[in-house]
Amino acid sequence: MEIQDIKSMDVCIPRMEKSIKRETIFNIFRKLQLGYIERIIEIPLKNDQEYKRVIIKLKWNHTETTKSIQNRLRNNEPVNIIYELPWFWKLVLCNK
Repeated sequence: MEIQDIKSMDVCIPRMEKSIKRETIFNIFRKLQLGYIERIIEIPLKNDQEYKRVIIKLKWNHTETTKSIQNRLRNNEPVNIIYELPWFWKLVLCNK
């Protein structure tokens, strides 16, 4: 994958409680310092009214941590994002 592709790698949280606000998602990702959040897209799940799918468009920072996360995502390995112990979101590469 080229560097340009890595910069624009979008991620997805396939299942998140509908009650979690966009501002909360933004603040948690900002604290992680993975990169600049360009956009957060919320999509209601058809089969479960209580949950939604979230797509996050990121301009990634160039750090060892972000490289490690990107490698895991590219290898189809989910990354767990702890937002409130013991609760976490499963982060995967966005399918376009």
